[in-house]
Amino acid sequence: MTNTAITNTTDTAKNNDEIQRPMNSFMVFRSEKRDEIASRCPGASYCDISKVIAKWWKELPEEEKEPYRERARIAKIEHANMYK
Repeated sequence: MTNTAITNTTDTAKNNDEIQRPMNSFMVFRSEKRDEIASRCPGASYCDISKVIAKWWKELPEEEKEPYRERARIAKIEHANMYK
């Protein structure tokens, strides 16, 4: 048995002083599609919803991903300006 401390990752996520990273293109897509999946599949778990959205993203043609990439670029610039 070792004396290594175990950290709880949820504690760091709840730290309000920590600056959150801006959303990447997948996260922008995911935030847009989450309610759509949840309404189609009431009672689906958060994990199942995430799996469906990840599959959609993987199958999405590159040109259809571009608007999400652009929104993520804008969010990154705004984030950088906010925390200079």
